[in-house]
Amino acid sequence: MKYSGASLALILSIFAALVLQLIPVSGDLIYWRPNFLLLLMIALIIFKSDQRSITFAASMGFLADLVFGSPLGLNILLFSLVGAVPLYFSGWLVYFTLAHRCLFVFLLVIFSELMSKLLFLIWLVPENYNYIFMVALASAVVWPLFDISLRRIRQ
Repeated sequence: MKYSGASLALILSIFAALVLQLIPVSGDLIYWRPNFLLLLMIALIIFKSDQRSITFAASMGFLADLVFGSPLGLNILLFSLVGAVPLYFSGWLVYFTLAHRCLFVFLLVIFSELMSKLLFLIWLVPENYNYIFMVALASAVVWPLFDISLRRIRQ
């Protein structure tokens, strides 16, 4: 089986996101860790969107379910819903400035965290809402690394 440069870059970026996601972090810093799999999925949908984007988002959600140990299907649903938003705006987002895309990612991560908390609320599982802003802010700060690297791959 022969891999092209784009598929090899995709596999390596997924592996790098998994490694960054699984690096152990001390107690208070865990709230500042962005969801690297979600950021990678958003970046790939913005810069490489096509008819398979939602399938890719669902498969990244399945991978996130396996990595996080969450109930199977939770992240599949979340990643699919969150992936639909940049897919809808993908024609416009590539023309936004970096600051606007950072703001978009900030709002998208808040949406993702609130949807996650809503699903856990349906299952009557108590959740902590205090760190949603911190995760979204950390994601917006880390976003330029994803943005610049994937914009270069796209060109």
